[in-house]
Amino acid sequence: MAENQSNHQGKSLQSTQATTEEILTIFKRRGLFDSLRKSLFTDFKESSTYESLIAAIESLVESDSSATLATRNRGKAAALLEGSVNRSEAFGNVNKYIDDHVSARNDELNKKIEDLVRQIDSELRKPAENPRDATKLEPNGEIQG
Repeated sequence: MAENQSNHQGKSLQSTQATTEEILTIFKRRGLFDSLRKSLFTDFKESSTYESLIAAIESLVESDSSATLATRNRGKAAALLEGSVNRSEAFGNVNKYIDDHVSARNDELNKKIEDLVRQIDSELRKPAENPRDATKLEPNGEIQG
């Protein structure tokens, strides 16, 4: 009997894992991760940290020490520039901005993700009589149908 219960629990766990995988797959296919990432990147582009990073990159490119960039092929020049940017103070400021900004929006982002996952989960649990009639979740998280 204990073996039968264990087997039943194993099947429940497998169906839960399958549902989790299905939700994750749908979440990715609808571009919901990309949508959240794009929103955070838009916030970054509107920040003073972004402006500082761009100014630092332009300064590196225009500096005398970067004169060798013009004589290199594009791939090598990009690698040299990337290394210089990674070592710069501006890049450290970008990492700090990301940490602070995501931390500040953590509750909001968690709630949004939870809401999207619940919507997908309810779609999966809802018997679809006609797939054309099924409610669809748009990439922006709104329901269409």
